[in-house]
Amino acid sequence: MTQGLVSIIVAAYNAANLLPRCLDSLVSQTYGNLEIIIINDASTDNTQDIINTYQARDSRIIALSMPVNSGAPAARNEGMKHTRGEFMTMVDADDEIAANTIELCIKDFLDNPNLDFVTFDLCLKDPATNQTTPFRTNPQVPKVMTGQEACYWSILYDFAPNGMSRSPLEQNMPALAQYGQHSDETVTHLIFLNARYVKLGTGRYYYYQMPYSVTHQISARRMEILDSRLLLKKQLEERKVPDKILLRLEKRRWKEYISMCYFYWKNKKHLTPLEQRQAIRKLRDVYDTFTYTRLPLSTVLKPRFMMLPTFGIFYLQLKTVFTLKLINVCP
Repeated sequence: MTQGLVSIIVAAYNAANLLPRCLDSLVSQTYGNLEIIIINDASTDNTQDIINTYQARDSRIIALSMPVNSGAPAARNEGMKHTRGEFMTMVDADDEIAANTIELCIKDFLDNPNLDFVTFDLCLKDPATNQTTPFRTNPQVPKVMTGQEACYWSILYDFAPNGMSRSPLEQNMPALAQYGQHSDETVTHLIFLNARYVKLGTGRYYYYQMPYSVTHQISARRMEILDSRLLLKKQLEERKVPDKILLRLEKRRWKEYISMCYFYWKNKKHLTPLEQRQAIRKLRDVYDTFTYTRLPLSTVLKPRFMMLPTFGIFYLQLKTVFTLKLINVCP
């Protein structure tokens, strides 16, 4: 581990059109003690050519390749094996950060040696209009909090959980890439639990809301979020976290579960017969993981979304609600 060095991990798959924007923002950071590790996740476009061009210009860039397309979490895990930095962060290939973002994070770490994680100031960017919308952080979230407090507040997105950590926190986390695009977020909650203190930082991270991302696609992979949340529940239970964190997670799982039911109902015709069977089986299995006692009464007795004895009856209720457009549900 090299003191003061920041390792930035970028996983890239068919990102040739957008990767230059990301890399330009990284190589132009006002804090120069960096290593930028780019992992080409078996791209079929000219992503590798872009990487080669930037690597020839900047010796801080380290290029790696995955033998087969494995998804961003697996690619990042591979990149993590090659890091040497005291600090670590990850930037998506289609996103960018402000020129002083890394410098601001490092300043926070140096000002408070007990900090193990500094968040980014997340801004959502519309690629069509270039309009920027700041992420709405709950004003009740402390500016500096314990790791356990950070885990609690992050469960319901009261603040954006991406940022920079001390490298050992990332490296000592379990590899959960098999749970898809939501694996990284699951790991972040666990990182918070192991952190001494977490600070809400001021370094800007621009997240581009791309229409082709997994969270915007009509694909059975959207259901991966349900597996990821179940995994997080298991991990938190094994770590014997306070019950208030687990109850908060159940509230989030239920909300996302309703959303996935709506997604399936609305987009069923776009899925293959096999995907339909897999999706409905997934919804049925996950429904059985909820219990009345672990959710607020206002949730389980909520009209039109009332928890019922079996999945079949519950889903019939939802189909009626969705068909009659009795309530607006975001997919």
